[in-house]
Amino acid sequence: MSAYIFRRLLLLIPVIIIVTFGVTSLMRLVPGDPATLALGQQAREEDREAFREKYHLNDPLIVQYGRWWQGVFRGDLGSSVRHRTDVTTELRHRMPITLQMLVMAVIFTVALGVPAGVIAGIRRGGAFDYGARLLSVGGLSMPSFWLGTLAITLPFLWFGYSYPTERVSILDDPLKNLEKFWLPSFILAVGASAGVVRITRSAVLDVLRNDFVRTAYAKGLRERVVVTRHVTRNAMIPVVTLFGLQIIGLFGGAVIIETIFNLRGVGLLFVESIFNRDYPMVQGIILFFAVVFMTINLLVDLTYAFIDPRIRYS
Repeated sequence: MSAYIFRRLLLLIPVIIIVTFGVTSLMRLVPGDPATLALGQQAREEDREAFREKYHLNDPLIVQYGRWWQGVFRGDLGSSVRHRTDVTTELRHRMPITLQMLVMAVIFTVALGVPAGVIAGIRRGGAFDYGARLLSVGGLSMPSFWLGTLAITLPFLWFGYSYPTERVSILDDPLKNLEKFWLPSFILAVGASAGVVRITRSAVLDVLRNDFVRTAYAKGLRERVVVTRHVTRNAMIPVVTLFGLQIIGLFGGAVIIETIFNLRGVGLLFVESIFNRDYPMVQGIILFFAVVFMTINLLVDLTYAFIDPRIRYS
């Protein structure tokens, strides 16, 4: 197991280099001058040139990329050309917002998707099964930006309820904090939980056809015991695979949801940095996303061995 983990960690290196260099190259192809966007159209050319020299924007691409990696090895992701602050400092301020929303979205996804999928599979052909499948199709069909817009607009039109605009730390006021975060987290989890319902139902139906399930029923075990000990655990491997992909998808959805709900997280920062041609900030965020995605994939693979002890990594 340790050798497998070590090899997977080594694979992080070329993947991160390819991803960061690819994004760095593509960003330079996007029209727009970072100095003009940062200083404004009325800035003098001398000031723009000084700005470019300060942030080494006139250097060749490979030189800028190499200098950025030198800073990464020292724990310095560079300075934002838009916010005039360290990228690390800005990410540290924005990260808790995105992470809280994603953690709550994962909780919603698991709480809604897995039980509904298991029950739909156990009660195949029943009212709950048809209802769960109908809702899952609807959840997959409705884009998150549309749901988010309706979730803000309709309560205001119908009940006069305004979505809170200020964020309060969960340590200072947990209720106000949850009022701010539960709605975008739920909207973000709708599509993911719909996919989990469908794959969980299919996995449960496959497991129910196996001989060991019929044997468990023949031995007189209660349905609750059969479902929890035998059916659910054996059905979790494809669910975990999808769940890992869904978590990665939640990061992409966070960009849209943070924009709609005006959450000053990493997703909104990423969008702003692209529009402002803030190269160091974009590179820092991409590095963070790449590490997170690869770590999630590794954890998903390791979870297989926990669910099914027969799986061995060599």
